[in-house]
Amino acid sequence: MSVEDRLLAFARRALSVLVVAASAVPLYLLIKQALTPELESFAWPPVWFPRSLTLTHLRAVIAGGELSVALILSAKVAVTAAVVATVLGTMLGYAMARDPRCRALGLSALSATRLLPMIAAAMPLATILIWLRLYDTISGLGLALVHGALALPAAAILLFGAFVKIPIELEQAAYLDGASPLAIFLRLTLPQVRSALAAAFVLSFLASWDEFGFALLLQPTNRTLPPLIYYYTVFGDVGAASALALVSAAPVLVALIALRPVLFHGLSGRSR
Repeated sequence: MSVEDRLLAFARRALSVLVVAASAVPLYLLIKQALTPELESFAWPPVWFPRSLTLTHLRAVIAGGELSVALILSAKVAVTAAVVATVLGTMLGYAMARDPRCRALGLSALSATRLLPMIAAAMPLATILIWLRLYDTISGLGLALVHGALALPAAAILLFGAFVKIPIELEQAAYLDGASPLAIFLRLTLPQVRSALAAAFVLSFLASWDEFGFALLLQPTNRTLPPLIYYYTVFGDVGAASALALVSAAPVLVALIALRPVLFHGLSGRSR
């Protein structure tokens, strides 16, 4: 190995360490603030390593009763949004992969949606949801549909990349053998992109789980976890807000670690 290759390998390792550290330090501070007394959290000079640990903040959040309600609502909204985005993204991605006209129109429409700040549509969406009686509901269905629409472009583009790699000759051969278009899609094409489907579902779920702006405006009283964390922070209860944020981050980290192979294959466009 030449000197240039060694320097390049060292630079890559150093950059990887910096990226990991930049991600790990905020997580460490969040865990520390959630598990240490308030006096330590606001001490000056800052206390980087906890002197004592406590579960007071977590117990206070659980005792308040809001955590379980917000957790269940966030899960329902995120799952519904992920299903909506994945199903619609599958249909749109397949149409773009098989029809050049749909591809041009679909990519233009998906790109256009990213040019408009989506939060600018919050007030019109709120008006529509009020008319449909889906505004600030216990089920969170209105928010789930909005989150599904937000996640749709990423899901469609991800699935488009998976569908376009499948040779169309396979489908044509199955059609000549007498299979219907629906049977070809369900039994031949769809199984080949199951990793991309899983990746699209997980990414759509995470996009909904962490979304704050629409959740704050469309569910002002029946709150999901991000607005609840915000309200605890605004009212100065930083320890409780950190405990809530830790509870919110835990399932996301577990899901990403458990599904890492599936996400890798789905995002890289490989079939399993």
